Amino acid sequence: MPTLLSGLVLFGWEQAGSVLAGLADILSESPDELTVQSGVLPGPDGKPVVFLSPTWSGDDLTVGERALARLDTLGTPLVSQVGSTTVPAMLAGIDAQFPFGRHVEIRTCSVSSLTSGVRDTLSLAGSTLTSPHSAVSLHSLHGAATRVPVSDTAFGNRDPHLMIEIIAQWDPDDTHAAEHRAWAGDLADALEPGALPGGYPNLLGPDAVAQITHAYGPNTERLLTAKHRYDPYNVFHATPLPDPSWTRRTAR
Repeated sequence: MPTLLSGLVLFGWEQAGSVLAGLADILSESPDELTVQSGVLPGPDGKPVVFLSPTWSGDDLTVGERALARLDTLGTPLVSQVGSTTVPAMLAGIDAQFPFGRHVEIRTCSVSSLTSGVRDTLSLAGSTLTSPHSAVSLHSLHGAATRVPVSDTAFGNRDPHLMIEIIAQWDPDDTHAAEHRAWAGDLADALEPGALPGGYPNLLGPDAVAQITHAYGPNTERLLTAKHRYDPYNVFHATPLPDPSWTRRTAR
């Protein structure tokens, strides 16, 4: 797509409950062309805000503009900046959120939908933020991605769901690293009872053994067979695999 519609809508923290409840309705009926990344981050004054970051990747931008305008009606936005953009420009904006040298710990889980329990945990996330750089981001998997048969790739969950990314981030000279890590861990623990098995592989660290075990679903055995055949010395090891023996292998 040469041109997309995308942007950022921010709502004050006092509107968190109603905005997230309304967003749940929008996500349940979103067309393929619309995705809405959402979550919690510190606002310009350091106080938590709810953010919605929509992207429309359809041919009819007029229809897209109407779809994105609906987000403004979920509350009274503090900021609403939506317009045409390109994929490279979007990626550059994401890169800017992670400047070189900053320390990061990420936890992740997937949930079936933006339930009241998930919304309550997001409220907890904002109320307990320990760093002005931390955030929680929800990514929606729906539409065309859910119509790919689960056996066609190694990806283990093709049902519609939300992937939750808990991002604890702090500067190198910050002396409260333990608090920031604990914030991420506590939120992950709070979400765990309602989480789906596994997790998004690219965000799983080697210690997330229980999630790694289920990350590839029914494709696990086939994936490990391919790994044994093509990469027996684990040259490609950034993404953890369900077989713990691979972590002990080194490339020759």
